[in-house]
Amino acid sequence: MPWKQGRVTFDDGSTYNADLLVNEKGQVYNMKVYKGDKVIKEIDVQAFASELGKTPEDIYPYKFDLGR
Repeated sequence: MPWKQGRVTFDDGSTYNADLLVNEKGQVYNMKVYKGDKVIKEIDVQAFASELGKTPEDIYPYKFDLGR
């Protein structure tokens, strides 16, 4: 999956430059959000999946539920 440069806009309307890890279906697996020239956060997809004993393809894309 290639990283693609773009921008991300959050619900509050703020927009940031970002690098997006996009699969062949156009689904975003990860993103690096930049504030100025500094990366704010990036998740290592391979390491995360490995910790679960899975491959990235097994766990991404994922669903979430805000209720517990």
